[in-house]
Amino acid sequence: MITCMETIKIDDPRLDESFAFMFLLRKGDAVLLKNQNSSRGKVTDGVYVGEFPKHVAGDIHPRGITLYEINLADDSVQILEEKELQKIE
Repeated sequence: MITCMETIKIDDPRLDESFAFMFLLRKGDAVLLKNQNSSRGKVTDGVYVGEFPKHVAGDIHPRGITLYEINLADDSVQILEEKELQKIE
């Protein structure tokens, strides 16, 4: 069995509107860690890892995950999945 793994970074210059759904957060967004309500941080980078949907713009269920690098207030860095983060408005 062959598994296809592709990646695209949050600041990839090839990104266009058809890939925008892969990144709900942008660099500089303030976030709250869901499992640690008192921990706040800022998005410093992100990457989508997995298989790209065949028709990217029309598929709302990609076969992969989006990971974000979060810089916390104490200058530590964590890598977390999108579902573990909540954007602070």
